[in-house]
Amino acid sequence: MRSLSAPALATAALLPLLLLGATACSGDTEGAAVAPAAAPAVPVDDGAPGADEDPAAPAREVRAAALKEAHVGDSVRVQGREVGRHLQVVLAAYVDPAVSVEPNFVPPAGKRWVAASMSFVNVGGASYGALGRMWAHDSAGKRHPVVRTGELTTGKPLVFDSLEVGERAEGWVVFEIPENARIVRVQYQDANMQANSGGGFWAV
Repeated sequence: MRSLSAPALATAALLPLLLLGATACSGDTEGAAVAPAAAPAVPVDDGAPGADEDPAAPAREVRAAALKEAHVGDSVRVQGREVGRHLQVVLAAYVDPAVSVEPNFVPPAGKRWVAASMSFVNVGGASYGALGRMWAHDSAGKRHPVVRTGELTTGKPLVFDSLEVGERAEGWVVFEIPENARIVRVQYQDANMQANSGGGFWAV
């Protein structure tokens, strides 16, 4: 029987280790190839009461879990970043669909209007300036800004320039949404939001 030389024995001994290392490297490469990529951020729409959406406005995120979720009829205290800015905000009513008093004024094809009756009272120690922003959130996670519609069959639109201490502003805000969308909550956010205290959610 032919005996192997020392170099040949060393090569034979290393061969299983080399094959094992190649298999491990191959497995790591394959795992990296199938690892899911990070999901891209989803842009959201911004909206202000009584104003159409500005497509150029930057998207802003709000941590929903940090803000209180109320229900129709509930009051939420909104504290602005400026000293003395405090609003007591109530979602008084919600209608779906919302209808204009003008028979020929209707949403575009494939869309419908929903509306929220909002009440704002200045309960702070200083006058309150511009109102913040509002959105209607649907069950798919998309939020829809306020649109201008004029007077509804349920009442007049919200008009809010400024509020002195103790003054109240109330009226309807309207959101234009896809015909098949289901709205699950309404959100108000102070114009100069202070983290965790500058807004509120109402389930509808």
